Amino acid sequence: MAKKHFFDSTFDEFEQIPRHFTVSFEEVGLGEKHEVKVSINGNRQVGDVINDNSYKNDFYRYHDIFHYSFATLLGWSPCTRAMVKCKRKSNSLIDQVEDGARAAITEEALSMIIFNEAKRKNYFKDVTKVSKTTLRIIKEMTENFEVKIRSSKEWEQAILKAYEVFRFLISHEGGIVEFDALKKEINYSPLR
Repeated sequence: MAKKHFFDSTFDEFEQIPRHFTVSFEEVGLGEKHEVKVSINGNRQVGDVINDNSYKNDFYRYHDIFHYSFATLLGWSPCTRAMVKCKRKSNSLIDQVEDGARAAITEEALSMIIFNEAKRKNYFKDVTKVSKTTLRIIKEMTENFEVKIRSSKEWEQAILKAYEVFRFLISHEGGIVEFDALKKEINYSPLR
């Protein structure tokens, strides 16, 4: 993704999604209580400790990986902007529409729609395609946002990469993920 393809390239750096950052996902729950603490760049906890918010242990506590992956690979994530505090406040219309509540709710809804498909497909293990229905829903739900220029193929690649890392987080009970938007790379390493 060339610099001109970043939606926030004309904004000051503090209003840009970081081009390079690391996120630590650390299991902190005890026994049956599965929870994850998320920290950025090795020190600052981001948001509350997350659990699955489900009757079943389905690992949704790691779902922030989707937001950070979308930010890195698509250049779009109103949820990431809120979590890392880089909303574009200098432009009130952009702040309200692109970085506001409706956009964040849309992203959370997309994450859940994708997650429901992923659960049925073993979290996309050995899968090379996201359903056309899901990709169509994504395109329809994002048609009012700047990310509408991203193709279904770009969305599919971002989703599959996010789930590749999601599976590592599950199997290793957490980990450290390095995000590089300039290289369009996401790399996983275990905590221990």
